[in-house]
Amino acid sequence: MDGIIKEKMNTPVVKRAKWRTLLALSLGYFVDQGEGQAMSIFSPVLRQLPWGLTLMNLSLITFTRSLLQAVSSPFWGYLADRHSRKKVLFWGTGFWGLWTIAVGLTQNFEQLLAVRVISGIGLGCLMPATFSIMADTFAPKIRGRMLGLLESVGVFGIIIFTVGLGRLATPETWRYGCQGNLEMS
Repeated sequence: MDGIIKEKMNTPVVKRAKWRTLLALSLGYFVDQGEGQAMSIFSPVLRQLPWGLTLMNLSLITFTRSLLQAVSSPFWGYLADRHSRKKVLFWGTGFWGLWTIAVGLTQNFEQLLAVRVISGIGLGCLMPATFSIMADTFAPKIRGRMLGLLESVGVFGIIIFTVGLGRLATPETWRYGCQGNLEMS
């Protein structure tokens, strides 16, 4: 019986599905890691806006987003254990993506803080659902390699977003960087 199951799991169709899964998860991680650079890159520009932002304001924005992401991750992990992991990932990243575009629509510190906090809640879904799907999809024998590929794509997200967002780091164009994140997510 084990031989039949192993044989069915190694068909070309199943292998392609696994690679598509890895690609989809990697692209999500690419955007996540790249988007994580946005506040660092846009901080000097945001301080030039007539919002009166201080370094403490900018630190608070990053801190609260990260805190809400950390606090919401166990909740998302619980949902990923109880429901379809793909649906949890879809809804969570959709939630995160919509609120990321809303960053580009903010008009003051309070709005920016609120939107980044809410986006952190949605972002909390990414790793619990992604790692669960990876564990379900890849055998222990190759899982480390596949997670290494996932991480590699994420680091390329940091590199590419740093350059791309750096080109948009002006008081006139920074908002487009937030809107481009939604198009990619």
